[in-house]
Amino acid sequence: MNVEWKDDYKIGHEAIDEQHQNLFKLTNALMVANDVDAVRNVMVQLYKHTREHFELEEAVMRHYKFPELLSHTESHNRLLANLNQISEEVGRGRLDKTSLVQLMTEWSLHHVPKDDARLASFLTS
Repeated sequence: MNVEWKDDYKIGHEAIDEQHQNLFKLTNALMVANDVDAVRNVMVQLYKHTREHFELEEAVMRHYKFPELLSHTESHNRLLANLNQISEEVGRGRLDKTSLVQLMTEWSLHHVPKDDARLASFLTS
């Protein structure tokens, strides 16, 4: 399986769009990682990238007074909490790659094109 980036997912903010594309690349790298060390490496990159991306996206939302900032931020926090939980399990030697791939695939294919699309619509109105 592979998550495919589509230009339709762009929100019109160059830095955010680049970060979204990188999220798709990291999700795909996670899918092909074939051992614990490779998964752990991608997971570290994914977590760091996700935190940095959320900081930028939320700063843009605050700057433009996006009315859905609170609910969008809560969605971000839920993803980070799930990533933290999976990371803790990996730290205990229990790797559930399937759950991690499912989480990131759902995020890539649902949050970005649907929830972030509302930000795109707001920014272009």
